[in-house]
Amino acid sequence: MIMNKKIYNCFLVAFTIFFCFNSLAFNKINKDTLPSKKEQSQSDKISLLTYMRVISDSKGSVRTDENIVPKFKLLNWLKLELGFRYGERPQYFNSYYHYKIELQTKSFWKTVRLIARISDNVISFPYPSYRKTNELFVVETKYKLAPMLQCIAAGGYVFSTQQNNDTRALPTSQGNQTNYPVFKLAIKYLLKDKGHVEIVYGSYDVFNPYEINRPFTQIGWEYELAHSCSLYSYARYQYDYNVFKAYNYFLGLGVIIHLLKD
Repeated sequence: MIMNKKIYNCFLVAFTIFFCFNSLAFNKINKDTLPSKKEQSQSDKISLLTYMRVISDSKGSVRTDENIVPKFKLLNWLKLELGFRYGERPQYFNSYYHYKIELQTKSFWKTVRLIARISDNVISFPYPSYRKTNELFVVETKYKLAPMLQCIAAGGYVFSTQQNNDTRALPTSQGNQTNYPVFKLAIKYLLKDKGHVEIVYGSYDVFNPYEINRPFTQIGWEYELAHSCSLYSYARYQYDYNVFKAYNYFLGLGVIIHLLKD
């Protein structure tokens, strides 16, 4: 447990240094140096997010997983995002895996977009093993507070079904059913055309929705390393009912590869 806290604290220190560096580097940005309309309208037709997570729970248990998330532009207003996650624990290498299929609309009127996702979690360890299917529907809104500052607010609902002692990798409608709302509030600071820094408070992320009494706070960033590659990382704290009662600590680090642009 002490070692896990040391690793987490070291990561936070490194993140703070990186954030301060970028803040100093971009504090002179003004309207004259904002991205052009052509740059702002440019988006990926095909991109690939790949990252690794380290998770430590309140009892000191550690697990890791690897994630691959490709995204495809199907239409001018619609994108398809797929995802696969493979997880390990020290006691059991093949502990869990997740997959998802997600549709995302564009931001209509540059403000509102819709997200629909079905995901399946197959947990082999710890016991009892189970599979869980989550169907998520979210409305996400975006507001410009300043030329380089955005506010994001979202709300939605999850239909979740869990079947114990079954590890078939298929969506299930059998077993225990739990339905609950999800939300997200975020402040995003744009680093010109190099990426962004984002602070999030919410109950859903790239793969998993969480019950509303177990939300998380997170600080993360995306930063362009090259024309076709961006750094992706975050540090997250998830609590259990009470903000002072830790549930999980997350560290994520990876890259976004821009395979094909408009």
